[in-house]
Amino acid sequence: MRAHHARRSCLGWLRRLARRWQGGHPLFSRLRIGTRLAWMMALAMLVAVLLAAAGISGLAASQDSLRLVYEDRMKPVRALAQISHLMLSNRLQLQIALDEGAIVHRPGAADAVAEELAHNMEAINALWAAYQGNLDDAQERALAQRFASRRDQYVQEAVLPAITALRTRAYHDIGRPASRAHALYERAQPDIQALINLQFDAAQAAYSAGVQRYQQTYRGAVGALVLAMAVLTLLGVLLIRSIVGPLRHVIKVFRHIENGKLDTPIRIRGKDEISAVMRALQALQRKLRANEKAIDQLVYYDPLTHLPNRRLLRERLHSALEASGRDHRHRAVLLLDLDNFKTVNDTLGHEVGDQLLVDIAQRLRGAVRASDTIARLGGDEFVILVDDLPPQQTCAKEELGAMAQQLLALLQKPSRLANQVHRSSASIGISLFRHNNTTIKELLKRADVAMYQAKNTGRNGFCFFDPALQARLEHRMSLQDALHGAIDAGQLQLHFQVQVNAQRQATGAEVLLRWTHPHFGSVSPAQFIPVAEESGLIVPLGEWVLQQACMQLKRWESHASTQALVLAVNVSARQFAHPNFLVQVQNALAHTTANPARLVLELTESLMLHDIADTIHKMQTLRRQGVRFALDDFGTGYSSLTHLKRLPLHQLKIDGSFVQDIVTEPSDAAIVQTIIGMADNLGLDVIAEGVETEDQRQALLHLGCPLFQGYLLSRPLPLAQFEHWLAHHASVPTAPSNAPQPAAAWAG
Repeated sequence: MRAHHARRSCLGWLRRLARRWQGGHPLFSRLRIGTRLAWMMALAMLVAVLLAAAGISGLAASQDSLRLVYEDRMKPVRALAQISHLMLSNRLQLQIALDEGAIVHRPGAADAVAEELAHNMEAINALWAAYQGNLDDAQERALAQRFASRRDQYVQEAVLPAITALRTRAYHDIGRPASRAHALYERAQPDIQALINLQFDAAQAAYSAGVQRYQQTYRGAVGALVLAMAVLTLLGVLLIRSIVGPLRHVIKVFRHIENGKLDTPIRIRGKDEISAVMRALQALQRKLRANEKAIDQLVYYDPLTHLPNRRLLRERLHSALEASGRDHRHRAVLLLDLDNFKTVNDTLGHEVGDQLLVDIAQRLRGAVRASDTIARLGGDEFVILVDDLPPQQTCAKEELGAMAQQLLALLQKPSRLANQVHRSSASIGISLFRHNNTTIKELLKRADVAMYQAKNTGRNGFCFFDPALQARLEHRMSLQDALHGAIDAGQLQLHFQVQVNAQRQATGAEVLLRWTHPHFGSVSPAQFIPVAEESGLIVPLGEWVLQQACMQLKRWESHASTQALVLAVNVSARQFAHPNFLVQVQNALAHTTANPARLVLELTESLMLHDIADTIHKMQTLRRQGVRFALDDFGTGYSSLTHLKRLPLHQLKIDGSFVQDIVTEPSDAAIVQTIIGMADNLGLDVIAEGVETEDQRQALLHLGCPLFQGYLLSRPLPLAQFEHWLAHHASVPTAPSNAPQPAAAWAG
């Protein structure tokens, strides 16, 4: 019971210890994992050795008990049994000696019996002497002493007289010792049996003691095994927890790092391998935090000026819009764009341009309030988000106007760039908002619209957003989007305005592009041609017009009434400068097999302001293939006579602004006369456009103008109506005319 109670107490202590060491005792974390495992193995080996030693000890105790039973108890029993047996044998020998006839008639029989008796007595003496040497118990010694006296009496009174009688052949004296031997044997036998029983009792006690020791050893071994298993289990659990617990913490930290929580605390409690991992993770965490700051700088700040970039600006705009929905105060976005910044980059280099941007950023940073945000969108565009303006719109605009004037004055201060003094200016667009009544995209769009309005009004100024201006811009963007699919949708159509000579004979026509949209209706060329120019759509549109014009020339070649007509197609500066312009014209002519001599490409004077060498090369290349060129709106732009004589032109076109007042304004008549005279001197044909009255035509005839185009003759007409007009209002020369060929315009 005490052992059972001790085991329960031990197990209870182990459970309390386990609860106390839920996460693994700090002692474990001070040791390396390999050391812990080695200790566990050593402890397991120690337990195995102890259990083996306990088993061996139990076996030794059992063996000792058996040895004690065998050697200390069974040998004396055998000795006493042999003594009893020998005494019984002596008795039998004496019974034989009593039979005188057997002894007498058998020679040597008496001597044999005497020798047997003597031998038995020697054996009894030896056995008794050995037995007497191991007497420990007092009761056994008392019995032994009593048996010893009776044994001596037995020897003296029975055995020795019998041996003497036999050896002397005194057979008649044998009876008395034989009877005495029988009597003494009967008296000694109980003592021997008592001694034997005593030995058996001692043997039984020794055996019982051995069994008890075996059972104690068994119970002790089992208890030790249970205790060892409990201890090893506890230590194993603590070892596992000392590894798994920190590993779970590592996993938790990694997951927090994965989710961006780089400030997660890391506990390091030891010096083992996991603690080394935790220290490395801690170092990684510090590096990640540093990298996060660097990444945050890269993601949210402009690397050149270190101002917030577009991403961070959008986040702060989002916060400002949300805040505006909770109060009545105005907020505003100022979009600032440097004037003529491209000139700085082109003349002084991009490095100097970057220096200017850094200087501008520093000035702006010092000019705004701490609650405001200044950001760089890219290039030379900066945005200022102004917070906390008055609720009254008039007051808010006054405050913003003063701020814009201050910024403009600040930017005009001189900067030293590349050892040169440079003065900057900017155009600022301002967009107010409150009550969360707009979006980020719309807000920036409004500021952009206002900024471009400021540029259009002379630069170095500011402008508030005007909804009417935005409506016009949105309409322009809608036109641009619709114009993208106009060709594929079949919404474009060519109109033709006839050109005639002095005899009112049709010499050709100017090709004019018209656009009819299902939503916008008939869109004026004055609206969509500038949109096409700015967006670059003029290139595919111009290519389509060339293809259609060449196809029409080819169709007219098969009719005698139209085979002498030429078509003038206007080419914009952007279209002409395109790298594939030559290929476009050549492909159109090759695809339709139209006569190049019937195609007139009309150019504007603005081409002379660009790459004159490239212009001359392209014109000469096409001129060698038969294509002819006209110079449109001559006299209204910049015309260098040096360039004019180098260009392979065929015709000059007098602008309608000179024709309009030619009858009433002598100066216009003088200009027209000068143009006609110069053309004659240069060997060029001349055509006047915008002829609307007969008086104008007569005045032009008087000045020597040979060709005419205008409403007096015909409005631009679709193909079917144009061909009908040709058939009923004008004749067409049957042979190629030497009159100057017509020029074309997009907007007629």
